Amino acid sequence: MKSRRSLGFVLSALAALTVAVPMTTRNAAANGTKETSATMDLISTETLGGKQIQPGTYTFKIDDSTVTVLQHGKMVAEASVQWKDETRKPDRSNIVTLNDQIKEIHFGGKMRYAQVMN
Repeated sequence: MKSRRSLGFVLSALAALTVAVPMTTRNAAANGTKETSATMDLISTETLGGKQIQPGTYTFKIDDSTVTVLQHGKMVAEASVQWKDETRKPDRSNIVTLNDQIKEIHFGGKMRYAQVMN
């Protein structure tokens, strides 16, 4: 009789974990806590977070709320971002600028992009 209760408890605990683990993963993804990055070339001087970025190759790393622009592993600019949904997956990563200000960062094959909050 005791082994039936123990087995029932173990099965209940496993069922609870089976539900909890996928929900945790889903919530982390929904909140955008995964870092996304892309390496892109700038062909003209652009501004992000009040800093001018000269032409060159840069890595854009974005977490749930911040974009960090790196060149040769060193941070050159940083700004707040807000995630938005794409209408379709872009073929390649790109940035959108307006008056030499970086406004959006799109990632190839992703259904979300980062809107820069300048």
